[in-house]
Amino acid sequence: MDKFEAMRVFVEVADASSFSGASRKLGLSAPAVTRAIGRLESTMGVRLFERTTRHVRLTDSGARFFDDARRILEEVEQAEAMAAGSYAEPK
Repeated sequence: MDKFEAMRVFVEVADASSFSGASRKLGLSAPAVTRAIGRLESTMGVRLFERTTRHVRLTDSGARFFDDARRILEEVEQAEAMAAGSYAEPK
């Protein structure tokens, strides 16, 4: 899984406040989502989520990364759309 896909998984987990909810929305297994977040945390060297049996919450570092990750993913989506020509016609 590349970094952009890991960021997408991270944003979905944060939005859903749930690993299983994100896995359903993304069409991935719950273990795949857990592994993606674990690799992302390991690569970054910080915990992004506080996990308990009942809650998944962003840490302070996770909250800061969430804002940046969401913005980056939106910018990548816009760049792809522009390259594909979807902005060629007015909406």
